[in-house]
Amino acid sequence: MPDLYSLGMEHGLLYETIITTQNRDGTPNAAPVGVVCKNESEIVLYLFKGSKTYLNVRRKKTFYVNISKDPLLFVQSTIGNLDGEKFQKQKSGFSLKDADSFFRAEVTHERIIERKDQLGTSTMNIVRANVKEVVEVNQHAEPLNRAIYGIIEALIYLTRIDIVSEDEKNKNLDKINEISRVVNKVGGEDHKKAMKMILNELKVK
Repeated sequence: MPDLYSLGMEHGLLYETIITTQNRDGTPNAAPVGVVCKNESEIVLYLFKGSKTYLNVRRKKTFYVNISKDPLLFVQSTIGNLDGEKFQKQKSGFSLKDADSFFRAEVTHERIIERKDQLGTSTMNIVRANVKEVVEVNQHAEPLNRAIYGIIEALIYLTRIDIVSEDEKNKNLDKINEISRVVNKVGGEDHKKAMKMILNELKVK
């Protein structure tokens, strides 16, 4: 049985991945997408209408989730410059050759919603999918969660609080508060506990 926990994923955490899908003309597509691990065999993702990933998942009902920490893969798949040679054909689409691990997922439920934020109104598809065919290419593969990097960044700002100008201090405090918001959104209990310790330390400075 496919097991996301064996890849280092944890229940409830959001991971930064690269989703690969097949376009209508048969060509591959890749895009960075956050994936929430619901349990060992189910994920949830949020796709905005207008993207190729949104259209391809709606049409094919299957896709590949690629786990990687390669910054070039993330940038190139975002700006649409990922070379075709970076993909490898699978029986139900494409995965990435350089991924540390990947798995295929099949859509089990979709919910189209209208979302309003500071940028306006957008259409989103909330996708639930079951995990199939987990492939671990690298035994040391580690899914990417932004929380730990945010905590490290917050610690850097914390150590500078007492040695910068008042104006710079206020800017750093704003950055730490924004990091805290992100950590509490995407992190686990240990991440949140660590962030709370940083905020508590700020109170005594």
